[in-house]
Amino acid sequence: MTQLDGAVAALVSAAGVYGVLAVLWVARSRSDRAAAASLGRLDIDPYHAVATAGQPYDADEHAAAVLLLAGRLRIGADGQLSVADGGSHGAGSSADAVVDHPVAAALLDAVRRNGPVTLRRLRDDPGLREARGTFLREQDARVPRWSGRRNDGIGTAACATALALSFFFPVQRVFLGDEKPAGVGDLLFGLFLVVITGLMLAVPLVWLAMRYWPDRRDPFRAHCAGLPHPEPAALDEERRGRLRESRVHAEPRAREDTTWVDSGGAF
Repeated sequence: MTQLDGAVAALVSAAGVYGVLAVLWVARSRSDRAAAASLGRLDIDPYHAVATAGQPYDADEHAAAVLLLAGRLRIGADGQLSVADGGSHGAGSSADAVVDHPVAAALLDAVRRNGPVTLRRLRDDPGLREARGTFLREQDARVPRWSGRRNDGIGTAACATALALSFFFPVQRVFLGDEKPAGVGDLLFGLFLVVITGLMLAVPLVWLAMRYWPDRRDPFRAHCAGLPHPEPAALDEERRGRLRESRVHAEPRAREDTTWVDSGGAF
């Protein structure tokens, strides 16, 4: 087989692979739309909905709104949250009976331990992050068709095909041509050419695959984004603004102004 025949065979094979992937994409898209038709009958937890429509830590903002309305938290003009009067009682007390959601309870506990503090600073609090992650995994398990909705194996296969095609041509030219490497030096130089040439081809080809291959549609996320969220909407405009500030603003961490000489230098 000549190099031209090999190139034609590689292109035909790649076209065949992309044809199969396109058929799989269409079949999966129809399946996703069919499953999405039943979403209106599904009882979706509002914390799960806001985390699905945006980012997982968006559930913290929803919890803060619920706790503000319940009087468990207060928020300052700088967006810092603190436990309100009566909110510092131990877990399980009558004062905390309103906090019956795991994310809300974890947020209240995190504010109690770190406050006054912004939502931005609490985003990576270990206790809150663990409670939030556990809750979201449990909710995803309730809708198993959608638990892996953001995974796109077909898109990954499309990019992998472009990557394999990129390296096929330099491999064929260096190792399958008429002038094969004769020694160790030629072999190493041939490998170098394969890597460099393959990467030069892979950059545009993989970019084209990532740019033009259609992403997997996510009807569940779109459905969650359209659901109403009455708790945050019930806050007055001032507290909503402070909550937005709390979400994006991270107060500076305290630092020690110790110079290299003060610390003893290298000794």
